[in-house]
Amino acid sequence: MKLREAASTIFSLTAVLPLLIFLYFMWRFGLLESTEVQLGIFFALAIALLGYVLFRRLTARVSELGRALGQAVIAPTAGQRSAAPAAKGATGDVPGLGQVNEIGEIAQAFGSMLVELRASTERLEDLVFKLGALNDMVEMAARIPRIEDLLSHVLERTMRAVSAGIGSIMLLDRDRKTLRIAVGRGLQDTGRGPVEVKVGEGIAGKVVEMGEAVVVEDIEKDPRFGQANDPRYGGGSFICMPLRVSERIVGVVNLAKKEVAPGTTGVFSQTDLQFLNALATYTAYAVDNARLFEEAQQATQRLQEVVEDQKLRLTLAQQQMIQAAKLSALGELVAGVAHELNNPLTVLVGASDILEQQAPEHLKEYAQMIRESTDAARHIVRGLLTFGRQMPLERRHVMLDELIEKVLALTAADLRIESVKIDRDSEPGLPPVWADGHQLQQVLVNLVTNAKQAMAEQPEAERRLKITSRSLGPDRVRISVEDTGPGIPPEVLPTIFDPFVTTKGSAGTGLGLSISYGIIREHGGHITAESRPGRGAIFTIELPVGTSAAGTVSDSVDQPVRLDGKRILIVEHDQAVQKILLEHLEPTGCTALTVARADEARQQLRDGIDLVVADYHLDGVDWLDLLNQAAARGSAVAGRFIFITAGPVGPEADAALRRAGACLLYKPFTGDQFLEAVRATTA
Repeated sequence: MKLREAASTIFSLTAVLPLLIFLYFMWRFGLLESTEVQLGIFFALAIALLGYVLFRRLTARVSELGRALGQAVIAPTAGQRSAAPAAKGATGDVPGLGQVNEIGEIAQAFGSMLVELRASTERLEDLVFKLGALNDMVEMAARIPRIEDLLSHVLERTMRAVSAGIGSIMLLDRDRKTLRIAVGRGLQDTGRGPVEVKVGEGIAGKVVEMGEAVVVEDIEKDPRFGQANDPRYGGGSFICMPLRVSERIVGVVNLAKKEVAPGTTGVFSQTDLQFLNALATYTAYAVDNARLFEEAQQATQRLQEVVEDQKLRLTLAQQQMIQAAKLSALGELVAGVAHELNNPLTVLVGASDILEQQAPEHLKEYAQMIRESTDAARHIVRGLLTFGRQMPLERRHVMLDELIEKVLALTAADLRIESVKIDRDSEPGLPPVWADGHQLQQVLVNLVTNAKQAMAEQPEAERRLKITSRSLGPDRVRISVEDTGPGIPPEVLPTIFDPFVTTKGSAGTGLGLSISYGIIREHGGHITAESRPGRGAIFTIELPVGTSAAGTVSDSVDQPVRLDGKRILIVEHDQAVQKILLEHLEPTGCTALTVARADEARQQLRDGIDLVVADYHLDGVDWLDLLNQAAARGSAVAGRFIFITAGPVGPEADAALRRAGACLLYKPFTGDQFLEAVRATTA
């Protein structure tokens, strides 16, 4: 039934039928003949007719509204399987009239509108959730500095926002042109699948290459997933979104297995794509900022390490400067005493050489003892002067292995008594060192003796001494002496090389390590000490290999020196030193003259002299000026001078003497050293 038919029926029942019943009763009682009744009936009919017209217009408008609502709701759903069902109970039935079409259409339209409203509400809620996820991720990017933690949170929130069951974020390695999985969730066969994809291969590689997002309706049917090096994301819809910072791509986001309802999957929507596009921008900048933050932290850490290293070097340099100043002051004190010993030692050394050569057989043993003792005293005094940088080193080629074996031989008896086990670790083929062997021997003997004394209180089974020698390249070598003693106390270790610092109490003077430090420093090397309480101590010496200087004089004489017919002038105020020099020259066959004063020396030089042996510090003569005058005159003696001295002459004078061809011989010296200097000067 249509709405108009229903309206006519209702009007007949409510307006026409009661009027007819009224007419019947008026006729039955004979009241129709009255003019007043007839006029009332006429007006009643007129009013009923007017009401019917108005009611029909109203029902027509309602009918038009029903049709319009039906068309408005059904039109947007024309491509779907059917229109949305009406709400429950809204079927268009009117009791007593049956079903009214227009009312059913209105009810169905309102039901469809309700369904659409619910769908719109769900989409709005989804958008609100996605916007909330974006806000959360923006806040996380500010709070989480580590890339791994940030990506893990981003992926988790993203998968929840788009209802994805599988996801991963891959970062681009520009140098290798590969994508690696940084974080993943729900990936299938991750143990067997690769974690890297090359740019241009697979969907992720293509997205990086093209710079555009890719949406796949069914991953299992897409030919791009036929690559062996792609992770397996299962079946269903798949989306890959590039992470872009300006025009630079830093990675991709992969999402699969879109869940539209529990247990069912669907296709990623346009809203999902728009959300991921906005998310990718935030994520890319967050990842880039986190990377920059990590790089800044690493750079800061490296800078801090450099600063700490420079602080350590500066502290070490300051300590070395303080140590050098202390040693210099002590060296000047020691040198002052040693200088006074040089002249008598020169006599003793020379006399002991002569006594050993000329003594009767029954006295040779005692003469040898005198020579060895004076030789030891000579090396001690020379070591003191070297320690104070008052005497140049007597450098020769020294084989370190031979020197260490000699040191161990000298200390073998003491080490055996103390039950010290010795370990030798030597690198084969160590180059010889251009050094003063006696001075290095003194340093090593001192270190070995200190180690032995440090282990005196240890159980015999734990007393071990290890000496290691290593090459540090073509121009440096290292020697380390390690013991198993109690170690050096931490408060003493920084000052261990200071003068008069000792851990032996009244049994030590505290000068051994100071002198060793000065000797190694004079060789151009350095010595350091390391120790932890209860773990022993390690002393390490590093030395330059060095090379011999041109014209260096050796102290060995291969064959006797012959000076037949030569006239040699000895200028020395000390009579004992004069006599010793004459005794050394007597076997050479030369004619030796001696003078004690400068004016006598000048007089003798005019008579023709082949060689001059003179005390450099003789009063009343400037030997450098005299050498220059002799060279200017073209004298035969020019360049044939041997100067003997008890102390340093200064770098400028030393250089000038060498330029003039003169030889410098430091007291105390042996007869062999003196004759070798004579040979070198007269050659």
